[in-house]
Amino acid sequence: MILNSYETLRPNKRHADLLPGRVSFKCKFHRVLVAIGSIEAARPVTININQKQKQLGDMEGEVKEIQMEIAAIKRDRLDVMTKKQMNVFTPESEYLESTDSGFGESVNKASEERSCNLTQITKLREELIRAKTLAEEERTRREKYETKLKDLELKLSEICHKEIPGHKEYRKYTEKEVAALKTQIRELKEELEETKMTLREKNEQQQEYRLKYLQAQQEVEELKRQLDVIEFDNKQVSDQIQIEIQKVKMQFQEKLQELAPLPDLLKGAQIQLQEAKQLQRLAEDNSRQISAELHRVKEKLIITANSLEQEKAIRSDLSEENKLLKNMISEKGKEIDEISKSLDDHKSKVLRLEEKLTQQETRFTEKANECSQLLKDLDDLRQESQRSTNRNKERSDSMRRYMQTQITELERQLIQSRAQCRACQKERDEIRQRMQIQINSLQENFELVEIRLRALQNQVTSLKNSYSVILADEEDGNEYNKIATV
Repeated sequence: MILNSYETLRPNKRHADLLPGRVSFKCKFHRVLVAIGSIEAARPVTININQKQKQLGDMEGEVKEIQMEIAAIKRDRLDVMTKKQMNVFTPESEYLESTDSGFGESVNKASEERSCNLTQITKLREELIRAKTLAEEERTRREKYETKLKDLELKLSEICHKEIPGHKEYRKYTEKEVAALKTQIRELKEELEETKMTLREKNEQQQEYRLKYLQAQQEVEELKRQLDVIEFDNKQVSDQIQIEIQKVKMQFQEKLQELAPLPDLLKGAQIQLQEAKQLQRLAEDNSRQISAELHRVKEKLIITANSLEQEKAIRSDLSEENKLLKNMISEKGKEIDEISKSLDDHKSKVLRLEEKLTQQETRFTEKANECSQLLKDLDDLRQESQRSTNRNKERSDSMRRYMQTQITELERQLIQSRAQCRACQKERDEIRQRMQIQINSLQENFELVEIRLRALQNQVTSLKNSYSVILADEEDGNEYNKIATV
């Protein structure tokens, strides 16, 4: 896309004729701004990460070149300062003021272009936010429809799997269920029609979003082309400015040679130089502000690109979800047909069940007779069970007596064992007391030994000190004897 836009460009020499007095580094700085706008604002989705990294590297290289040119211009101005202290002519300072005014005009134009780009970016952001809100509303509607369909399916399954109650009440209940099922089927059909209408509306909205997206892409491509044209014009202007700067330098040299015997104009030139310094400082401050704004614009453009990619992903998800809804609608229609068939089958089953009920009534009478006989058998069994329970009670009484005798014997044994435990505890307490007395005596002996050791250590230290003093006295005496002999 970028190469095609470069091929379609045509040079325009209008700016080169209108702005002959621009400075080269400011033109290149403006070119950097325009290139960043063209890269970031018109970024297509198909650009690879490697291309973006290369473009950022190129931009950093251009910024470094601008910094180098600023340093070179400072050096040139310092050289001009030194030369003007010797010999300077007033028209040259007027020419510098004209170049500075052209520099300010270029800065104003660059700020206006940047503000236009920012307004376009804000409009695109607002459109993206609206699209996101609409997509979220559509999702909530779809989820509501899905929950309704699931509830209806559960109701149908519960109705189909219910057990059959009594024969007379069951006829009325089945007729009610059939009527309810018919009403539910009608409601399902109405809801299906509503979902179809919503799907059509969603498709229309998607087409509108696609048209808006295509229009935005066309606008971005047009902005690219315009920015490329401006870049080409700026290049031509910078080349012409460099040529004019060289001519001006030659003129400076010629005039300096011609106007050597004019030292009286130094004061006016110095005043103009101070003004030029002030203008230079202002230009440097403006360049710093523009670099800070550059970083902000980069961050904003990266955010817009990410939001565009998210929108595309959301649109693809919506298209897939619409397809799934269509498939669900077709499946639900098939299920409704199957339910209608199952209703007919249930009706036939009801008739069969009524016949079975008549047969079961006859069986019920037979079973009632059998139950009466079983009740008689139960009475006989109860009498026999009472006899057996009386026998078991007698046996349990005898077992209780035997267990009570055993419990009394065990209690006696417990009392004896407790008495033995108490005697053992007394012996243990006595042994502990003896051990504590011995431990206390040992501790006292240990403390006495420590006191003796400390006294011995003090004696040893005193002996060492006395011995060292004696040795020192002996050495002094020997030295004195040597001196005396000498």
